[in-house]
Amino acid sequence: MKLELDCVTCNVNQVIKMAKQFELGQSAGEKMMKEVLGYLSVADYSQCNPAITSKVWEIIVKHVGDSDPYKEIKRFYNDEMMKMADVVKEKMNQSENPFVTGLKIAITGNLIDFAAKHSFNMDMVKDRIMNVDIIHLAIDDSDRLYDNMKRAKSLLYLGDNCGEIVMDKFFIEYLRKEFPELDIYFAVRGEFVLNDITREDADEVGMEEVAKVVDNGDNSPGTVIDRTSDEFRELYYDADVVIAKGQGNYESLSETDRKNVFHLFMAKCDIVAKSAGTEVMSIVCVENNGVERK
Repeated sequence: MKLELDCVTCNVNQVIKMAKQFELGQSAGEKMMKEVLGYLSVADYSQCNPAITSKVWEIIVKHVGDSDPYKEIKRFYNDEMMKMADVVKEKMNQSENPFVTGLKIAITGNLIDFAAKHSFNMDMVKDRIMNVDIIHLAIDDSDRLYDNMKRAKSLLYLGDNCGEIVMDKFFIEYLRKEFPELDIYFAVRGEFVLNDITREDADEVGMEEVAKVVDNGDNSPGTVIDRTSDEFRELYYDADVVIAKGQGNYESLSETDRKNVFHLFMAKCDIVAKSAGTEVMSIVCVENNGVERK
């Protein structure tokens, strides 16, 4: 997806949010805003929003003076979600279709996003997970995903946000049992950006217990293929199936030139919802055909 003007607003709002959260004051906040606006005035708008946001974030953390300002918040959500392990696993085990239930739980974790417009808290996240049975996939290509998984020898699972990574782990744990011959790789961001996951988060939740953790070598809050490492790009194109979690991965990969990519995310804004052909705040499992849905 190419950047749209509404995406620029989101980037500007992130500057305002961080200036308030870290109490930068009027003068420091103005300097940060002016630098971001200067960049946005010359940025290449043919890029996807995650590519633009990565540079905006570099400017923000320079002024904030912390390369990972959400570190403690990320740890809080990871810890809180880990406490749900027994409940989530029981819900999946008791389900008539544990694949779809686990998939929906993993997508529901995508609600945790500090860059999006919607508001949320831990109670809201827990409530949605506990009531996932009555939440429906607005776009449901889960049968296609399952069929692809049965034939696959390798899966690349692209992670997204803190907290959400815990639900990803539980889903992957199920996938390992369902498809015992499958080699599973779990990808994280190469550098800190927003509340997106890095190796630090993967280590914290024990992701290596269920998958081989790899980083993509980039700081975009998505997967901008031409900015990732050679090793990651090779893995991306060689994997039999790719599961791409989150809106940022959809924005950056929805037009890439490969099949068997399945996007699992919550549509958190009008632009993405329209592109995917769904409603705002709905959850989807949509197969990527290399073009946007109209």
